[in-house]
Amino acid sequence: MLNPIKIAKAIKCILTDYGESLDLRPDEKDENGELRINYQLVLYRELAPLALPFIRNLRKSRKGRDILWGREANNVDYVENEVLPKLMDFEYLKSLPKNTIGYAYYETVKDVGIEKLYNQRFKEEEIQDELAVHDVRNNVSRHLLLTHDFHHVLFGYNTKALGEAMIQIVMSKILKQKTGSVIAFFGTIKACKDANSLKPFKAFFECRKNCKDVDDSFGFMSPLEYLEQDIELFRKQFLIKKPEIYNEIIQQENAMEFSHS
Repeated sequence: MLNPIKIAKAIKCILTDYGESLDLRPDEKDENGELRINYQLVLYRELAPLALPFIRNLRKSRKGRDILWGREANNVDYVENEVLPKLMDFEYLKSLPKNTIGYAYYETVKDVGIEKLYNQRFKEEEIQDELAVHDVRNNVSRHLLLTHDFHHVLFGYNTKALGEAMIQIVMSKILKQKTGSVIAFFGTIKACKDANSLKPFKAFFECRKNCKDVDDSFGFMSPLEYLEQDIELFRKQFLIKKPEIYNEIIQQENAMEFSHS
């Protein structure tokens, strides 16, 4: 924890690799045969003191405490026997009405899925953890992993550098996970480098503003609670605003890519 070398290396990775579809890095082994942990996880672990507001936020509600202690919808057996199979059932997801959250989720993950990443992050890592604090960390991480792509869907951000940075802002502002602010800042710098422009920081501040009035209770829900719900009605219920400046930036980037193709 608070290892400056590990923190510096993780930030360097964000400035070079963020949003480059390298989330499956735990698949790789180092020269000692040890798992190489995703750089975002490294920052969350090394900056653990910044998680205290998040933990306090979780303890305020029954669903938050269930996440913290791995109970009910976040119980590991329930997740692996009920939640994951549902999220990996692409035939079911594809059959949902196109206005549902579940169908939008399918469009986001259909080329990747979540099972491999889940197995890498928990099947192998949980075995190595022996302390109670690690159990809590894994419980929280399990919920965040399951809901991460739904945040992309609900807030309207893609999975490239800028979109991933915006989701970290969501994590920071709504769930009080302050390490997300650090990742979001450096992730936005990476997006600026990619775009050769400072415009991504306009999206950065837009996202922070949009998150101010959001009802954060949705962040404690299991994905199975809203898979079949109408996405626009859900956004309206929880005061989730779709980004405007961000979408303008993405449209400009797409237009430039098309003109150079």
